[in-house]
Amino acid sequence: MIPQHHYMSCIGCGTRVHAYDSATFSCPNRECMPEVNHILQKKHVVTTPLWQRSKLEDSNNPFVRYRHRLLGYHRCLNSHHTDIDYLERIARLDGALQAIDGTGFAETPLTIETNLANAIGLDPLQKLFVKDETHNVAGSHKARHLFGVLLNLSPASLKAPFAIASCGNAALAAAVVCKAAGAQLEVFIPTDAEPSVVERLKTLGANLHICERREGELGDPCYLRSLEAVANGAIPFTCQGPDNGLTIEGGETLAYEIFDRWHAENQTCHHMFVQVGGGALASSSAQALAEVMRHEPLAVLPRFHTVQTRGAFPLARAYDRLVRVIDARLHDKPFPQLNAYQDDLSFEQRANDHSAENIAQLLVMADCIRAAWDSTAVQSAVRYAAANKHLFMWPWEDAPHSIAHGILDDETYDWYNIVCTMLRTGGIPLVADETLLADAHKLAHTHTQITPSATGSAGLAGLMLMKRANAIAEFENVALYFTGIER
Repeated sequence: MIPQHHYMSCIGCGTRVHAYDSATFSCPNRECMPEVNHILQKKHVVTTPLWQRSKLEDSNNPFVRYRHRLLGYHRCLNSHHTDIDYLERIARLDGALQAIDGTGFAETPLTIETNLANAIGLDPLQKLFVKDETHNVAGSHKARHLFGVLLNLSPASLKAPFAIASCGNAALAAAVVCKAAGAQLEVFIPTDAEPSVVERLKTLGANLHICERREGELGDPCYLRSLEAVANGAIPFTCQGPDNGLTIEGGETLAYEIFDRWHAENQTCHHMFVQVGGGALASSSAQALAEVMRHEPLAVLPRFHTVQTRGAFPLARAYDRLVRVIDARLHDKPFPQLNAYQDDLSFEQRANDHSAENIAQLLVMADCIRAAWDSTAVQSAVRYAAANKHLFMWPWEDAPHSIAHGILDDETYDWYNIVCTMLRTGGIPLVADETLLADAHKLAHTHTQITPSATGSAGLAGLMLMKRANAIAEFENVALYFTGIER
């Protein structure tokens, strides 16, 4: 039998779920305790350091190389299958992906982009690492998340419909992976979905459901309709952690590849920038970073920064609120007045202030919290946030718009782990305006051989904000993702 230290635990209420129950995707207390932040997170002991793998684990396929870290692999073994059975399944599915999409899963490039670094004013000795996901399966990082979900499912599960709410990369990735697995996909899309994406989804055999906003309804209508489908028996084949906690581990393989390279080449990085919509990529990167630091620490723990658009920045709001709670507990101040589902009047002004002075103040506070991370004051505040989601995270009130439309989620579903990682590492949330997003997109195309979308290059906009505020020292290296190809 598999050791008992494999299980899934809700980060909000603490409920444990059997790790090998392939029918459990979300916390069973989610409906009866809606104020709590319910996300299932895998828990298991890693005994082999990331960079001490066997020769077989040097496979270029991340789902082979990092399989001992994947719950899907341990579920396979627990179902009376062998390591060879798992490898054969990966080979079959990967062959199907190549036939459908022209590529299977392989380590994606991590390049040092000197020309781009020069263009944004970094020092010649500084390194800008770019993780290029534009030629991953279906043209983005999303397929990594969804393939990780697929590996956790039993063959019988493939008979049920799969449901996803998406208007772009996630839907395309889901359609490709479902077609490779022989599963039927139901896609819930907005009225303004890109025609080219719609046609590709139809070609891949997905059933499309166009979702209009309903008067008086708060939240993304596509997401809400997908929840209704799940309630009627569909599998949540999604990149939202609260709906399917299994979506995180596939994304973790991207970060493992980064940390692997840094260790092998004796590289250091001081700042990571990750664009955030629903938050699965950032949450995956954050959890991979935490796991690596527990078992085989990097030479330098990078500050973990996030980037959202002015169209919608619910993550920055959650961070701002939790920092105020922590500040009160650290310095014996009165507890801040947090109104559920209502901003204080000065929040947006603070979030959109990108002056060097304001960013410097944010970093000073971030350093204070980082130094006190293990204190009772900070940990009690963090637990308070997990138990009171309604005071920190709720859907953005207005219909958002941006050229970086792929990160316009009404809610950062995986907010909790992301905010905690920013606080633990001294990172901050950054909010980029449309001009900066457009500039970053243009610079990416002009000064690299990579062709990301405006969403895919949004992390660069965050780096540019920090650079313009003189918040990056001359000796510090930086890293970011280019996540989706220009379509």
